[in-house]
Amino acid sequence: MSQTPGTFVRGLKIKGELVAHEDLTIDGHFEGTIDITGYCLTTGKTSVVNAEVSAGIVSVNGRLDGHITADFVEVRPGALVTANLLTKQFSLEDGAQFNGAVNTERARAAASIARHRRTDNRADVLVDS
Repeated sequence: MSQTPGTFVRGLKIKGELVAHEDLTIDGHFEGTIDITGYCLTTGKTSVVNAEVSAGIVSVNGRLDGHITADFVEVRPGALVTANLLTKQFSLEDGAQFNGAVNTERARAAASIARHRRTDNRADVLVDS
C-alpha cells in the first residue's frame, strides 16, 4: 500500500509532538502539538485532531480542537473547529462550524515579543549557571 509522504492515514492514532518541514495531511486521530511552521496542514473529513498547531496554512475538513497559529486558516464545509486562532486571514465556509476566538496580526506581534522574552530569559539562566 503506497502512501503520499506527510500523510497520516485513516485509523492511525498518534499522541505526541510532531515537527516537520513539509506539508502534512492528517486523516486519522492526533493529539499533542504540531509544528510545521511555513508549511500546510490539511485535516481530512474523518480526522480528529486535538492539538496546538503552528503552520503556514491550516485547512480543516474534519474536527480540530485546540489552538491554531497560522498565516491562513480555512474551515471547510462539514468541518468542526473549537479553537482559538492567531492568524492573518480566516475563512469560514458555508456548512462549517467554528467556536473560539480569532486574533489578528496585532496579537501575533505580541506573542512574538513574549516568545523572544522567554527565550532571552532562558539564555540568561544558561549563561549564569
